[in-house]
Amino acid sequence: MSLFDRDFDRELAEERRAVAQVDKARHTDEALLAAVAEARAEALAQGRAEGRAEAEAEARAAEAEALSARLEQIAQRLDEMIAARDTHRAALERQLLGYAAVTAEKVLPEILDARAHARALAQIRRGLRLGLDAARLEIALPEGADDLRAEVARLVKAQGLAGRAVLRTDPALAPGDARVAWEGGRLDYSFAAICDEILGTLRAIARATPQTEDRI
Repeated sequence: MSLFDRDFDRELAEERRAVAQVDKARHTDEALLAAVAEARAEALAQGRAEGRAEAEAEARAAEAEALSARLEQIAQRLDEMIAARDTHRAALERQLLGYAAVTAEKVLPEILDARAHARALAQIRRGLRLGLDAARLEIALPEGADDLRAEVARLVKAQGLAGRAVLRTDPALAPGDARVAWEGGRLDYSFAAICDEILGTLRAIARATPQTEDRI
């Protein structure tokens, strides 16, 4: 290529473009330092954020663990309190039953003497109602119950059962006992047996009560 064939304008333009690209690709020291500082700041910020999140997660886990341990302690304490309350209540109930047994031994005989007559008469009246349609009624009373016999006789007469009812004495019956029998049915009543059953139950419970548990 001859000197006259060269396109100096084009070559100058290409040279300017090359220089501009080099200048564009080259960074100053200040720019590099600024870029490094920015990158470092971003890394530090990211590290702090990650560290903060990790610390918060650890704190929450520690708090949850402490709360769980505290709740477990509270639950254990409640169990102990409930067990102590139940033990105290059971001992108190045994004491009261023991006291009731001692009291019943003194009171029930008096109740039997005072109420046996009225209770036996009430049950005889009930037996007469149950056997009202029977052709024959048999009323058994204990020995020595003369007052009761007189009242039963009046009751039988008042209800129009004198022709069908028979009164007799049964030595096996205790004071407060009575029996009314009819064909196909029978009513047995013993106020003494009821009192003995109550007293026996209370005595059994009192005997089963450990003496050491009586001191609350």
